[in-house]
Amino acid sequence: MASIMHWLVPKEEKFFEMLTGQAENILEGAKSLKSFVNNYEKLEKSERKSRVAAIKSLESKGDEITHKIMDSLNTTFITPIDKEDIHQMAVLLDDVIDLINAVALRFVLLGVERTDTHIIKLADIILSCSTELNKSILDLRKLKPMNEHYVKIHSLENEADDVYHEALSELFHFYKNSIDIIKYKELYELLEEITDKCEEVTHVIENIVVKHA
Repeated sequence: MASIMHWLVPKEEKFFEMLTGQAENILEGAKSLKSFVNNYEKLEKSERKSRVAAIKSLESKGDEITHKIMDSLNTTFITPIDKEDIHQMAVLLDDVIDLINAVALRFVLLGVERTDTHIIKLADIILSCSTELNKSILDLRKLKPMNEHYVKIHSLENEADDVYHEALSELFHFYKNSIDIIKYKELYELLEEITDKCEEVTHVIENIVVKHA
């Protein structure tokens, strides 16, 4: 009977470890993205493609973690926190690393030749958001209050909004080439969306902590 119960009742660590692994993967992706955009103009085309491929590998790793979480949810009888919350977090975290990959890929696909201060700032904000997100997931294991992390990420998301709006204003006022406008608008939108997704994750985490308080 004891062996049956051990199989039915999962170790809480399993889900927390997978979510932590995904958060760490996102942080690695954010670091890679920041390095990519900071050094973009110095890189040869082959080096750019190599950097994009490395970020794609992180995105693929993220997919594997997400699949493991979903498979575990389908085969686990009892979970440490609500299945719906774990599922929502897994989907949102997967969205973050997908968007990081999408941004890097767009640079090569769209034939972008230079970055600008707005892209650099947004990449910096994404790294800060990812760092806070990683801390949030670590604290989730202890069901600690999320207010500090939420406030920081919310503030960073607001900062990203400001940079995004400033970038669009300059884009439509000073750029004459319509193709460039399309390229940079898409990059700005993707970068800003990453910070939105990070904030959505903290909403879910905060709700989990409140439910288990």
